[in-house]
Amino acid sequence: MHALRAALLAAMTLDIASGASVKALLIDGQETQGQTSAIKSILEAGDVLHVDVLTAPAKGNAFDPPFDRYKVVILNYGGDGWPMSTLANLDKYLQNGGGMVALVSSDAAFPMSEEYHMMLGVDGASNRDQKAGPVWFYQEGNIAFDKEAKGPAGKAPKMPQPFAVTIRNTEQPITKGLPLEWMHASDTLLGNLRGPGKGMLVLATAHSDAEHGGTGHDEPVLLTVSYGKGRVFHTLLGSTSDGVACVGFQTTLQRGAEWAATGKVNGRIPSDFPHEDKPSTRPVK
Repeated sequence: MHALRAALLAAMTLDIASGASVKALLIDGQETQGQTSAIKSILEAGDVLHVDVLTAPAKGNAFDPPFDRYKVVILNYGGDGWPMSTLANLDKYLQNGGGMVALVSSDAAFPMSEEYHMMLGVDGASNRDQKAGPVWFYQEGNIAFDKEAKGPAGKAPKMPQPFAVTIRNTEQPITKGLPLEWMHASDTLLGNLRGPGKGMLVLATAHSDAEHGGTGHDEPVLLTVSYGKGRVFHTLLGSTSDGVACVGFQTTLQRGAEWAATGKVNGRIPSDFPHEDKPSTRPVK
């Protein structure tokens, strides 16, 4: 761990010398490393964040990320549980005003942690059941929940497919100025989202078509959570490579990370942002 901290400190010193602005820590695991390069590239393309990457070790090994050195922590992690002290430090970091971005891969992490459930708001992982909270969805202009719904979270149409994303909050900085409806590239649309929903604000939804195996509900796909003094942006988009290539996913991820870090969004909406009838993709490495 001393070598890890030394490497991170060296990276921070170099970044200060180069004049980069907002420090971000991207945490991945063995099962998500294949996506990390693309996520880091997307985040840094917004010209706001400088992203350090930290891979969590295998279960049972010490893991003590220096959360408080960063404005925002991005979780691309769904593997083994962390030590209780590490989760307690993440909780303290957010309670004291830190920022967090939860990618959809992180929904499966820490199923026994009530605090982590609170950070996410809702969750689309199949290892979440009724103990994680009611099923949440959007209905008749409002967020609704069903305490009696049975079964795990994560019901989705049988095959990934393009779907329309509808903005439900036009004033929150992440979604302000975005088209009210835009077509997302082929992706998995998770439904039967479970969680406590405390402090949650739904920014955008997508309809899960029951005829194709979905829930028949308008499912939250972009949301924020107020957690203590901290800010959490949770995206349920980006389960597939096509979903990650979508300019809509990339733009909302950049804006969500900037907001989680600073409380503001200054990034412009790109000219190739998708329209309501056609996805727009941009390759990432």
